[in-house]
Amino acid sequence: MSATEASFDRLATVPVHYDRLPNFPYGSKGDPRSFQCRDRLKSTLNDCLSELFDVWGRGRPTIILTAGTIGDGENAHGQGFAFDLDGFYWGEQRFMMDEYPEDRRFYVGINAHLFLYFSQVLSFHYPNHRDHFHVDFNFSFAFRTASNAQTFFLQSALKYIFNRDIGATGTEDDGVDGVYGSATKPSANAVLAELGLAGQGGLTVPAVWKEFLLRTRARAFQ
Repeated sequence: MSATEASFDRLATVPVHYDRLPNFPYGSKGDPRSFQCRDRLKSTLNDCLSELFDVWGRGRPTIILTAGTIGDGENAHGQGFAFDLDGFYWGEQRFMMDEYPEDRRFYVGINAHLFLYFSQVLSFHYPNHRDHFHVDFNFSFAFRTASNAQTFFLQSALKYIFNRDIGATGTEDDGVDGVYGSATKPSANAVLAELGLAGQGGLTVPAVWKEFLLRTRARAFQ
């Protein structure tokens, strides 16, 4: 099948704009365009964003900003299975993904929601992803302790949603370092116990991971 078998200029009924140079800078309202991808990506994005707009408590945005879908090579972008999410506008108000330090709870809520629909989500702390979320289907829907991307999210949730002390490592000295180690594991287990999810096999069990994502999203958006 072709990586360009489907196209869209709206997702969940909201116009999608490209906000990257040379014509439009990141964070601007960008340029309305049509984007190509696989059918699976288009349908998943529609379902994912439709639910997000229902649960995040900020209403439906007027613009979705993206760095695009199709890229070169054999990676997820080259295969038409990846999307880069830059931000959202509500009229003249906006939230961009590089604003994580200004609104960590909202950002982590979006991160949790994206993991419900995509098995790979690269975020603020992941190299070269400070200004956008990258989503694709490259892995199974389960937590992998070796995944830096998942661990960055988990640590951000432990620190900023569940108020756990996970040390002073990482670029912001807040324990968010992408390593599932001696500070992160006991904090994760304590939060699972707090949520009534202890004794079910831990985060590596897909059902536990999904429930943790749902509970994190709910707290972030409440």
